[in-house]
Amino acid sequence: MDSRNNPAVPAPEDLQFERAIPLAASGSDALCLLCKQPISGDYFHLEGQRVCPNCKAFTDAGQQQPSAASLPRAALYGAGAALAGFLIYALVAIVLNMEIALISILVGYMVGTAVRKGSNGLGGRPQQVLAVALTYFAVTTSYIPVAIYQSVKQPPKTEQTDTEKTPKPAAPTSIGQALLSLAFLAVAAPFLGLSDGVSGLLGIVIIFFGLQRAWHLTGRTDLFFTGPYSPSPAE
Repeated sequence: MDSRNNPAVPAPEDLQFERAIPLAASGSDALCLLCKQPISGDYFHLEGQRVCPNCKAFTDAGQQQPSAASLPRAALYGAGAALAGFLIYALVAIVLNMEIALISILVGYMVGTAVRKGSNGLGGRPQQVLAVALTYFAVTTSYIPVAIYQSVKQPPKTEQTDTEKTPKPAAPTSIGQALLSLAFLAVAAPFLGLSDGVSGLLGIVIIFFGLQRAWHLTGRTDLFFTGPYSPSPAE
């Protein structure tokens, strides 16, 4: 069973336990913590509160380990979200000429949600690593079009000598070498900016917010039930 097919049951990652919800009663029946429906028979305990057998089964299904076959599909979904996040991040950086933590969080949310959807709504460590890697590349590769835009808009002024005015033939570069260089630049870009002091450190912190969101959204939620229990005669 899958909790996505039952709108009355929230997904395991959406549950909250910071605020206690009293066990209201309808006649002699307590309400289920998840679906808020009366429990007339056997029940389970979750964080000290009652859960009906149906909701327990739905929640168990949502905590299953994703199959290995779902990982390629999760990678495809996540790559699409990462591409969209790359475009959004680069566009905002070019238009506003600044990095915004909220955009990084948005990219992490987009990638994490897409990876989880590709994994049939389930989470796990492989999904977390995948989501973090895609989010990181989505943000850091956006530095490349931003740098190109800035260099075109404000080309650096350099003094040339007579010998330097003679163009030198560039060494031929294969497509593979060019892609490898871009990939290395994307990985190292945030750390290369550390030479700028506070602004470089701030860039790494901004990326961290996005990675944290992607990691959280694709994590496996482990909820532990006790039971089943039968209602006492007084109930």
